[in-house]
Amino acid sequence: MQDGLRRGPYPVYRDLLQRRRLTRSSGRLLLSLAASVLTSNAWTGSAACSGCHPGIYKSYMRTPMAVTSGLVGSGEFQESFGRNAFSHAGSQMQYRVYRESTRTSFECRSADGKISAGQRIDYFVGSGRVGRSYLFSIDNFLYQAPVSYYAASSRWDLSPGYERYDYLYFARPVEPACLRCHASRVLPLAGTQNGFESVPFLEAGIGCEMCHGEGDEHVRQNGRQAKTHAIVNPARLTSEQRDSICAQCHLSGVARVEKSGRDLGSFRPGDRLSDYLSVFVRTDVPEDMKVTSHVEKLAVSRCKLASGERMSCSSCHDAHQVPADGDKISYFRKKCLECHAARPCTERPAVRLAADNNCIGCHMPRNTVVDVQHAAYTDHSIPRRPGGASKAASRDCRIEPFSGTRATERDLALSYAQVAIEKNNQVCGSWAFELLRKLEPLNPRDPAILLQLAYLYDLRSNEAEAMALYERALEADPSQVTAAINLGAALSQRGRADRAMQLWKDALTRSPGAETASLNLALAQYRTGDIQSAAATITRALRLSPGSDKLRKLLSQLHTTAPK
Repeated sequence: MQDGLRRGPYPVYRDLLQRRRLTRSSGRLLLSLAASVLTSNAWTGSAACSGCHPGIYKSYMRTPMAVTSGLVGSGEFQESFGRNAFSHAGSQMQYRVYRESTRTSFECRSADGKISAGQRIDYFVGSGRVGRSYLFSIDNFLYQAPVSYYAASSRWDLSPGYERYDYLYFARPVEPACLRCHASRVLPLAGTQNGFESVPFLEAGIGCEMCHGEGDEHVRQNGRQAKTHAIVNPARLTSEQRDSICAQCHLSGVARVEKSGRDLGSFRPGDRLSDYLSVFVRTDVPEDMKVTSHVEKLAVSRCKLASGERMSCSSCHDAHQVPADGDKISYFRKKCLECHAARPCTERPAVRLAADNNCIGCHMPRNTVVDVQHAAYTDHSIPRRPGGASKAASRDCRIEPFSGTRATERDLALSYAQVAIEKNNQVCGSWAFELLRKLEPLNPRDPAILLQLAYLYDLRSNEAEAMALYERALEADPSQVTAAINLGAALSQRGRADRAMQLWKDALTRSPGAETASLNLALAQYRTGDIQSAAATITRALRLSPGSDKLRKLLSQLHTTAPK
């Protein structure tokens, strides 16, 4: 149920009609692939663990992590379709979700009836305890569906992130960084934004090997703990290695930047997350609570500050099992009493929860989050007196690496740029620009630096510098969709339509839902007299952006000018 993780430079695109920004969830399901793929990845799947660890396997498979993704319709959790219709005022669209036999689909229609569209949904993400979001695949490219299920109210409503669109649009790409926190061993297609193998992951949910490492050699050696095939036991790792396993998905921060030359998809249990990723947090005020901000919230709690490295997620949570709802109060109270002397609660004696010795009821309340509607999540900052007034965020840009981890000037500059764009923070934007200008000569082939600096030059109307940097970003990494779209727009305005169309076509092979690339390409094709190709480009784009007024107007214009 998380608004997809958006790492690195945000896709801010330029179209030829006007400049704008496109801003941008039971039972085990082991998806079968060729045996050679499984062997080459040393990935066995969780079922291989059940023979030697039947009790742990059985209890873990009932946890939310184990069922946080899969094929729609699989597993024990089933959505209700009693409240399956809703409206979105921003786009003036009406939605309905329905199930026919084993097929679940959504349909949407404008209030005036002029626009209608629908799509089958293929995968879910989210265990269902809070809710679920859904994904669909077109030509092996994954997109987030605009409909989500919210368990607390047993209702369907708009998916996180879609509320910002004022027209019917469902081309939000599902990138590997997001899917990795819901499925095991994601299989992205290199050089694409949201392309995956025909089956996008080896195992649904978070499998055993996501915390314990690849199990192939361990299974073949019948579990003997020779150094060459030892399975990872998080309890035996250093505190940083141990905490990195949870933090890869439960540490949001205000910005996350992949290290130069490192791929977070290569992270394995026992590695240090800080070797792959720099995570930045605010230093002036607490960051708003998000779905996955557990680690940074815990870090500022009095419990963690007093306990230091001794305290971790596993101090209170057993990853292999979740207490039953009726046992949670006593279960977590026992965890608290391992450090706190047993005594009557005096913080809020008038509250019945305190009288019932419900520690988490008072000190770990469920609060709303900023990235998902209709949902509340546990506050891991463990406030002594919850409910106090929060400070308003200042307009400066005080951020720092999380928990004293290592970060370079490059990481800081790219984090400033992320905050500047997401929060519309001009101070961060200025700092990012100055730092990136200094770093660019020292890192002449770093695509992240080149792309982000190019965009900041673009904002300052220095198109010549922006174009040169976009060009170099593509030379360093041809998969940079944003650079291709924006460079194409600048070249087209200078009369270089052939090169511009080539760039947009390439961008669409890497991200078919990039509406601006389709719009620019179709407009260029129209201007060169290729009406048939322009119409085909728009027709493909309307499959994912059916409410785009620009696409529809251009298509109508094509129909009126096409030869009879």
